[in-house]
Amino acid sequence: MQKKILPLIVGGLLVQLPLFAMDMAKVNKLAEEIKAQIHGSKHTNTPTPQEQTEASPAAAVSVAETMAAATSSGGTISEESLSYRNTNLYSEDQTVPPPVSYTKAAPGTAKTFQRSFENAPPMIPHSVEGLLPITKSNNACLGCHMPDVAPSMKATPIPPSHFANFRPHTKIGAGGEVIKEGKAVANTSDIQVVVKKQNKLYQGRFNCSQCHAPQAEVTPIVKNKFTPDFKSENAAKRSNLLDTLNEGVEVQ
Repeated sequence: MQKKILPLIVGGLLVQLPLFAMDMAKVNKLAEEIKAQIHGSKHTNTPTPQEQTEASPAAAVSVAETMAAATSSGGTISEESLSYRNTNLYSEDQTVPPPVSYTKAAPGTAKTFQRSFENAPPMIPHSVEGLLPITKSNNACLGCHMPDVAPSMKATPIPPSHFANFRPHTKIGAGGEVIKEGKAVANTSDIQVVVKKQNKLYQGRFNCSQCHAPQAEVTPIVKNKFTPDFKSENAAKRSNLLDTLNEGVEVQ
């Protein structure tokens, strides 16, 4: 059977790599030879293509090409190469993410984003410069998004679900049974969620940035083909979580 030959130009060197099934022992050995060759080239003169090919054709082949050949024949690639960024996962000191910019639009002037799905935390459409971080004594988001001021500020009001406590009072009874809100329950997961409405923002929702984030101005590498289905037109812009929280849950 005639072997297929893959001509490669690596670092200015012309080499020929036969494509045949390679076991991982050979791949790992070859990778070590390549690393040694790269390290040695920093201290020695680069040989001619002919000298390099005659001396060690494998040493001029990159790890990526070697792993590709191994994978095409059903082998397993090294963990160090498992990255879409083409960088060593165990040495990311020099790995820099691409620059990302965010909208500069001031609050109240930006166009809101449609929610990714029903009751998804909406993205922040405006600049957050000077608004973050949120601290115990300062939450600038509340100045525009509290329900009593949001309409006048042209802001999305904080939904009713943020003014409710979903944590039931739970304890273990004398007989070892689980008691929630004064009632013994046999199945602690398949019960209606307790909703305790209150007239102030629930503190578990105080840190807005734990769920809401500004939308970066980037072009996705992979196009998102997901299309959400909303039960109503208003659901694309407003939350109805408090009304639908217990849908499909059996009453105990």
